[in-house]
Amino acid sequence: MRIAFLGPAPPFRGGIANFAAHLAETLAQAGHLVCYFNFIKQYPAFLFPSAGQESGSKPGLPSQRVLTPYMPYTWLKTVKALKDWQPDIIIVSWWLPFFAPAYEYVLKRVNGKKLILAHNILPHEAWPGTKLFLKRVFRQADKLIVLSQSCQKDIEQLLGADYAEKTLLAFHPIYESIPMHKAREEVQEGSANLLFFGLIKEYKGLDILLKAMPRVIQALPNARLIIAGSVYGKAEPYYRLIRELQIESHIETHFCYLKELEVAEFFAQSEVCLLPYKSATQSGVIATAFSYNTPVIASDVGGLGEYIESGLTGFLVPPNDPEALAEAIIRFYQEKHYHSMYQAVEQEKPKYTWEAFARLILD
Repeated sequence: MRIAFLGPAPPFRGGIANFAAHLAETLAQAGHLVCYFNFIKQYPAFLFPSAGQESGSKPGLPSQRVLTPYMPYTWLKTVKALKDWQPDIIIVSWWLPFFAPAYEYVLKRVNGKKLILAHNILPHEAWPGTKLFLKRVFRQADKLIVLSQSCQKDIEQLLGADYAEKTLLAFHPIYESIPMHKAREEVQEGSANLLFFGLIKEYKGLDILLKAMPRVIQALPNARLIIAGSVYGKAEPYYRLIRELQIESHIETHFCYLKELEVAEFFAQSEVCLLPYKSATQSGVIATAFSYNTPVIASDVGGLGEYIESGLTGFLVPPNDPEALAEAIIRFYQEKHYHSMYQAVEQEKPKYTWEAFARLILD
């Protein structure tokens, strides 16, 4: 089949482009003809106050950079490119109402089976007219694909039965890990190497984690928190909070975009990955952590609990609760859960392959 991907793909940074690239490559390996109908630019600069939108990586598959969502003259160009290519299936990456006018215009005017892969239904930040935008775009789709029961419930409650009936509940596959330069060393008695990883936005709760650290350090004096990821906005509020809490000697900050080998190095140094999110649907960070057999301690919000079996592959804690988060971290080390949880994560991984995901949506 001829399968088109509409939305960001490499060289764009971020989880949405990364997801599209992995799925497209899986479909191509299965013998399908795949092409990205990629963005020229993704956001105007004022909507993305971080260090650049592109990573410099190459697509790896045919890619036509045709669409700038906030430039209507590119919408017609995208329609023409899709019509010329004649896809059997169009897979559309959705996560923000910002893209609704462009997507609606394009999808109304092209042929082929239209699948909207919805990473979020409700955006993490408030967007006026969200329900209207969702309905206008989602009615163009033959199928809506969601990655968590949380998103499925949002569709049922916000949009109603007609949209729920054409929704397919899938899952977030686990990424294939990049080989580490060194294997994770045996956990030393008394050590605790924690990792907070990924693009840092307010809803991801880094402030909650920092507020939990004094209690963690009190119980685990050798605790070290690695913070690795670029900040959406300014990093100064986090630096200021670290100073106010007087935990500078226990915090290692890498506020920048990370290359794949750097990601592998940080996971090699860490025993557990932390997701103290204030809100969520699902998370590519969990998929990345599990690819390195790394347990996860996360807030029990959105669909995160669908991927973490508390006590087996990690712990779930109430959101916005530094004390509960600290106690879960302390328990992880004092009760020595790391070995059993590494093994449990390894056993869970075969359930969440990219090949299984591709079969599910094609079937």
